[in-house]
Amino acid sequence: MYIVSIQLLARLGAMIALDREKLYLRRWRPKSVRGDCIAMSNVAAAYRILGRFRLAARWYKRASEHGDGDALVDWGYCLQHGVGIPKDERAAEQVYRAAIDSKAITDYSREEAMYHLAVMLLGRRSASSRSAAANLLRAANADEDYAQAKALLQTVGAADARNVCICRRHLRPRLAKKHCPLHGPHKGQQNARPNDDFAIAPSS
Repeated sequence: MYIVSIQLLARLGAMIALDREKLYLRRWRPKSVRGDCIAMSNVAAAYRILGRFRLAARWYKRASEHGDGDALVDWGYCLQHGVGIPKDERAAEQVYRAAIDSKAITDYSREEAMYHLAVMLLGRRSASSRSAAANLLRAANADEDYAQAKALLQTVGAADARNVCICRRHLRPRLAKKHCPLHGPHKGQQNARPNDDFAIAPSS
């Protein structure tokens, strides 16, 4: 009975969280439609929590186009890993570089853009790409507050981009680890395609 009660409480908590995000959508969506980029990012975040990844990607793209530098990181991540949209690493690289150069971005998000761009560069396996990745990782962890970047820098010479941590830096664990080959739901499955579930996310 105790175990069942814990399960019921967890389910109830999840339902409350989903209802909360739906309330956020009702609050922020009218503002986002009028062009408020902060509202756009809030709408995208709510859709992400609700599991509606196509809509989340769409709103992150809109927010980034309206000058939200932090949203560029989320949009780049969607492109890099095919979250709610077709995977496009070339476009993801451009978006990450735009985020790094943006004047409308927090240092925290800029460092995360550096990290994920470094992961992309490691996938190319050339000496020049690895050198560029190492420079990005050093910059990302310049103030010694990005353990992920520090750990990857220590193994950059032998790192395999297919087995590198790609957890998000600031999200709750369930969402942060969703796509990660090391920590996500498909960890240890070499041929797993962790983003298949996003390809069929509802679009309306």
